[in-house]
Amino acid sequence: MSKRELSHGTGELPDYLVEILSDLPLNVDRRNGAVQVSRYLFPVSYRTLEAWPLPARHVNGKAIIPTRKLFEVAYAKLNAAPIVMGGRRVGPVRRIEPA
Repeated sequence: MSKRELSHGTGELPDYLVEILSDLPLNVDRRNGAVQVSRYLFPVSYRTLEAWPLPARHVNGKAIIPTRKLFEVAYAKLNAAPIVMGGRRVGPVRRIEPA
């Protein structure tokens, strides 16, 4: 995935997201967009969306974002996130000697 795809979200969406987009409105404000991304991809706040490279139109004091573009950027970020293995490290067992 190129840097441009990551920053601008020009990658393709999987079929299940395209199907979901058909049921969503064409444009959303940041609050509703954050709710939709949190529902279908990963948790995000509307304040975080302010920093994402999304085209917005300001109508009646609200930033209106194309839903498809929002999902493209979010999906690109999800794919770019590294996979981290969890769990505890198993270290040497320490014994406390009685004094």
